[in-house]
Amino acid sequence: MLQFLSVTAVWATAIVGIGSVATAADLPPELQAVKQQIIEITAANTSNIENIPAIRAELEPLIAQLEAWYVDNRPVNEVALTQVPWKNLWYDDPDISFNFDFGPVSLQQPRDRIFQVVENGFYYNVSEFELTLFSAKLTLQNYLKGAYTIVDPAGAGTAGQPKRNVIALTFVFNGVFFGHIPKVLPLSLLVRAVDAGKLPVIEVPGPNGVQGRLWNRYVDSDLRIAAGYNVDQPEVIDLYILQKVIRAE
Repeated sequence: MLQFLSVTAVWATAIVGIGSVATAADLPPELQAVKQQIIEITAANTSNIENIPAIRAELEPLIAQLEAWYVDNRPVNEVALTQVPWKNLWYDDPDISFNFDFGPVSLQQPRDRIFQVVENGFYYNVSEFELTLFSAKLTLQNYLKGAYTIVDPAGAGTAGQPKRNVIALTFVFNGVFFGHIPKVLPLSLLVRAVDAGKLPVIEVPGPNGVQGRLWNRYVDSDLRIAAGYNVDQPEVIDLYILQKVIRAE
C-alpha cells in the first residue's frame, strides 16, 4: 500500500500528463450523472472508517465507467488540470489514517482536513493533526513534500491505455506548524511560503525517501480520481478521490 502521511505515513495522489483532446464539457450526460454519484457517495462517507471496503466496492463499477471514457479522451491539459489545490473526499489507503491513543496522550488526523497542492515538479500534502496531552488540546498543521517526475507519458498512439503519465514520486520533507490551516490564504500561496522557508515549519521525522507510483483514473476541472501503490507493494492498489478547492475550507 502507498504510505501516505506525516510522521509515520505518507499521503500521495496522482498528478498529470499529456494526452488527446477532450475537456470536462465533453463528458457524456450519462457519465456526468455517474461522476455526480461518485461525489455524493464519497462526500457522505469522508469520515466514515467503518464501511471503507463496502464503499470501495460500490465505487469501482462507477469509476470504471469514467475511466473507460477517460483513457480514450485524455485531455491535453492534464498537467494544468492537476496543478491546483485539492481536498480529500475519500480514500482507502490505511497508511493515511493516523489514530494514536495512549491514555492521556492521543494523536488523530481528521479525514476531512486533508488537502494536496500540486505544483510544477513538487506537491505538498497539507493536513491537520489533533494532539491531546492530558486535558490540553492542540492542533498541528502538517506539510509533507513530494518530488515527482512523469514516466510512461501519454501521447500519440496511447489512446485507450490506462496508467499513462504515471507519477514517479519520492517524499523529501515533512514538517509541522502550530494551529489550524489558514482558511483566508489560498493553499497554493501557503505551500509556496512553506517551500520558500517563509513559514517557520518545524521539520520532523517522516517518510523521506519513500517512493510510489500514481496515475489518474479520471481528472477534470473539479474532480480527480487517482490510484497508486508503494513501490515495495505494487500489488496493493489504493484509491484516492479529491475535489478541487482554493482554500482549506
